[in-house]
Amino acid sequence: MRRLTLFGLTLAATAAAAGTASAQQVNAQSWSGFYAGVNAGGLFGNTTTNDFGPAGPGGLSGSGGGFVGGVQGGYNYMFGPVLLGAEIDFQGSTYAAGLNGGGPLGPANATEYTPWFSTFRARGGYAFGSIMPYLTGGAVWGQRTLSGGGPGMPAFSASSTYWTWTVGGGIETKLAERWSAKVEYLYMGTPSTSLSPAGVGVSSETSSGNLFRVGLNFHF
Repeated sequence: MRRLTLFGLTLAATAAAAGTASAQQVNAQSWSGFYAGVNAGGLFGNTTTNDFGPAGPGGLSGSGGGFVGGVQGGYNYMFGPVLLGAEIDFQGSTYAAGLNGGGPLGPANATEYTPWFSTFRARGGYAFGSIMPYLTGGAVWGQRTLSGGGPGMPAFSASSTYWTWTVGGGIETKLAERWSAKVEYLYMGTPSTSLSPAGVGVSSETSSGNLFRVGLNFHF
């Protein structure tokens, strides 16, 4: 009788473990495949430029922020609970930064805008059932504009597209079989192309961006 009881308990424990493993596998598989969705959040950053105009050196610096919103799409591939994937997104932005400084011609101020940008990133994560923390990194492509002036210099403006890098991470959780929500942070580095107005000539620039956003995905 004791042996039968022990056998029964062992069989029940084995079945429970198998059921748990099966559920985890189903949850992991539910992350696989293509997905697309929407996102919204805020972008905050700072910029410092070194300008070498005809009258000598000068510079501008400042910080700003704005709203971002857009769409994203990607693909997840699962190795058990381990996720490897890729994601691309496109963002519209109201980001604006006030820059102040000047040079030998006198004080100057300007406003820097980022009307849009897009990121291309790899993702790596680990699925704990319906919750998946992940790390991400890749490239950023976008556009910036600069306009300003000062008492001792004429108005100036510049516009350019740029590339830079980004790294970050987030947490995504399943809301239902085909729906998930995420919270994400990305750090963005100095753009590859400096904003260089005619007659001012930016020689170097240091910039950084901090993107915080939430998103909603549909899994196909």
